This record gives sequence, structure tokens and C-alpha cells, in this order.
Amino acid sequence: MLEHIPTDTAEDLRKQVQQFRDRSHPSSPADDVNALLALFPRVNTRNGYILDYMVETSTAGVELPIRPFARPADDDSWMPFYEGEVPMRDELVEQLYKYLDYGQTLAGAFEYAYFIIEMWSLRVSRYAAEWLESTPIFTEAGFDEALTKARKVSDLRRPDDYTPTVRTDEDGSGRVRFLVYTAMGWERIYYLESRITDDGYVDQQAGEIVADMGTGLIF
Repeated sequence: MLEHIPTDTAEDLRKQVQQFRDRSHPSSPADDVNALLALFPRVNTRNGYILDYMVETSTAGVELPIRPFARPADDDSWMPFYEGEVPMRDELVEQLYKYLDYGQTLAGAFEYAYFIIEMWSLRVSRYAAEWLESTPIFTEAGFDEALTKARKVSDLRRPDDYTPTVRTDEDGSGRVRFLVYTAMGWERIYYLESRITDDGYVDQQAGEIVADMGTGLIF
């Protein structure tokens, strides 16, 4: 059964993340991602390890998504090996997810899912653009504010509750669900569905749409 995260807990975290997004310029990859991680107190790395990431471009000159990984805290020369331009699921588990822990609590699972999507958006690229133009919604006031930004709204289905919902299972897996407003591409309010598997991997997909606002900003 999905249970609710307290509104104040979720909203305070959202505000801290927004302040981080608004920083004047990013620092080094390791400092950047670990400063983000510090905003999520229930998400931790394995003792002796920190997070880092690489930024690369494809052979066609297109900036690729970041390649996050965990490395020994005292070895900044350590780099992971990936087979292709985009890391495979198993590679990400071995190089990143198995080094992360959220304590298998409801609040921890929420923070973990939230952290993961923010982490993947640390460098502005076409892959990150939609999320960076998106805002999680945890309150009725936030929902109403998003509606005022739209030129039109159709198929409005106002939720009974605006707080994130979470389920954790004994094997370490879980599900997290919360509302998101995005102005990029297809402007809408929808539920972001996050599935945490028992190896720590997080699969995130856009789910049910509760407000359709038509064409938004173009990439």
C-alpha cells in the first residue's frame, strides 16, 4: 500500500533543491554531485566512497547524458569503464547504484527517487532540459500556481491529495509517486512514477496526466 510523505518534509526539500538549481555556476563534477547529495539526508554512499561523474560528447559532437559513478573518496583518478556511449543498466548498478543506500524507509525512498532524477539533470543538455524546466508539486497551492501559468487547461483532474506517496518492500525495492509540472515540450501536470528495484536501480516514467496544457516551450 502506498503511504503519504508529510507535506512539509517534501516541500522543504523541493525549496532546497530549487536553490541548488539556481546556483550561479556548477563546480567540479565531484563537488557538484556531492553537494546535491547533501540535500538528501536519508540517501548515503557506502563508507569510503563518494559520487562523481563524467561529461562526454558522441562521435557526432552531441553532448551525452552525464555518466555518474561512485569512486573511492581518496582516488580522484579512478574512472569507470563503460562499453558504449550510453551506460547499460547492469553497468550503472555496478558503478553507481549498489553504492547508494536510502535505509529502506518511506522518507528515504522518496528522497532517493527525487535525488536520482536531479542527479541525471546536473548538466544542461537536451536530455536534461525537460526536467530542469519542471517543478515537483507537493501542495495544493503549488498545483494552483502551475495552473495559472497555462494559456489553456483541458482534461483537468484535480487530485484528492497532493503529497508524494511511497511504498517500500522487504527486498529493498519500492515505488514513489508524485506530481510534476513541466513547461517543456508538452506542457502538463503529471505523476512521475519511480520504481526502485532490489539492486538500487531506479526506473522513472511519466504516468497519469492530471492537467493537459497543450504545447509548451520547445527544446
